Amino acid sequence: MDAVRVYAPGTASNLGPGFDCLGVAFTGKGDLVTAQRVASPGVRVLAVSDPLIPTDPARNTAAIAAAAALRRSGSPVGLELTVEKGLPLSGGMGGSAASAVAGAVAAAAVLEARLSMSDLLECALEAEAVVAGRHADNVAPSLLGGAVIVAGLDPPRVTPVRVHPAVALVLVTPDYRVETARARAVLPEAVARGEAVSQAAALARLVLGLERGDGDLIRESMVDRIAEPARRPLYPGYDEARAAAFEAGAFGVAVSGAGPTLIALAHWGIAASVGQAMVEGYRRIGLAAVAHPAEVDTAGARVLA
Repeated sequence: MDAVRVYAPGTASNLGPGFDCLGVAFTGKGDLVTAQRVASPGVRVLAVSDPLIPTDPARNTAAIAAAAALRRSGSPVGLELTVEKGLPLSGGMGGSAASAVAGAVAAAAVLEARLSMSDLLECALEAEAVVAGRHADNVAPSLLGGAVIVAGLDPPRVTPVRVHPAVALVLVTPDYRVETARARAVLPEAVARGEAVSQAAALARLVLGLERGDGDLIRESMVDRIAEPARRPLYPGYDEARAAAFEAGAFGVAVSGAGPTLIALAHWGIAASVGQAMVEGYRRIGLAAVAHPAEVDTAGARVLA
């Protein structure tokens, strides 16, 4: 093949207590990368649909990941990329990770390189590290699909988490941005032992709740005691949208990644109404927002026909 087009789904990470270690891919939004094989070596970005994202291959996650795949393949040829963004910049929906994953998978496919999933994950991690830090809670579910726990990074160790089919994901994005670097800058440097123990226990309960589709278990465990308290001033409308989600019947609500997108978990039958209620919560304080009810994307990154 001289050219391939790859889709990588968006992701929600943390889900409350799973800071930097829990992520889930969702349906309906993602990034597309087209890779064209060319004779001249190196990786070039021909175009990005979002003008705020650089075409400089040293700062574009799709290009960085594709270059890493090119090195691992040992191929002497080059690549030209086109990036179609379906995910917002600094939105908390795994946009940089999805571009990185799509870039790595597209490069491997067009080069017909026999790279393992571990190789592709490392390529995407290399790119994610440049713009957001070396974290796999977004790149791993975007690549592999489903929900995952990241148990380690050197080397990456990823364990799938089953999400009961009755559980829907509701992502609601208010009309403002939060830079990942800014959100990380306000994190506490140390965590009290009691808080760490409570957070670990909550994550364990949340994983059980997801697997069982147990709304009560999800509700009592989908709480972040570390990142969200420090970041709360960065998220205008959080309290109003969260309260509206619970009033509409949501199991739990948390900030997705560095935000500002919120993710609510709810029974699939009321997902749309939960999203509507959260949008209304933002509207009451003068903020526009968009809801995206979704299912878990179990396929992960894939080459499109």
